[in-house]
Amino acid sequence: MYKKSFLSLMIMLLLATTSCSSEEPAAIEPGRTISGDAGKTLIVYFSWGGNTRIVANHIHDLIGGDIVEVEMVVPYPDTYEEVTQIAPGELESDYCPELKTKVENMDEYDTLIVGTPIWGGHLTSAMKSFLAGYDLSGKYIAPFCTHGGSGTAQSVSDIRSVCPNSTILGSLAVYGSQAENSRGDVEKWLEQIGILKNN
Repeated sequence: MYKKSFLSLMIMLLLATTSCSSEEPAAIEPGRTISGDAGKTLIVYFSWGGNTRIVANHIHDLIGGDIVEVEMVVPYPDTYEEVTQIAPGELESDYCPELKTKVENMDEYDTLIVGTPIWGGHLTSAMKSFLAGYDLSGKYIAPFCTHGGSGTAQSVSDIRSVCPNSTILGSLAVYGSQAENSRGDVEKWLEQIGILKNN
């Protein structure tokens, strides 16, 4: 009982996108970088409230290439309250939902830029399900997330556990409320991890 209440509280706190007026900078966490060419790149993201989609679109504007939104066969409800009732159980049970999204030519991509909101300190079940559906051995993965105060939390570790034979690059964490204004931080991150080259 207490565990369930605690998980619900954590989800509510971490799902929330802060409405404060402070200009919190995005956090770029150090990690591996690409020293040569990133090769063919796929931007893939899951977005419930729209913030992760905004950041994904900033990335797409900066580097072009292919972009895919992960969609579930049975989507989450539209209301925040209903999602906070569902998400704790999914995280606790390691649930992987069925997805509508399929990438038939995954072998062609050398680098994946992977975006997710942070729910309960973790990668969303939808993104975990997507990553688990492919053999991503030998590929670069550049993680980014939107959050309400947790930073990347356990999401990068979650990606490592699902993709143990991929090279995980440095990550980007953007406050949900700052997604619209994050383009400069996104550009800096892409340069730091070697995807966007300075001319």
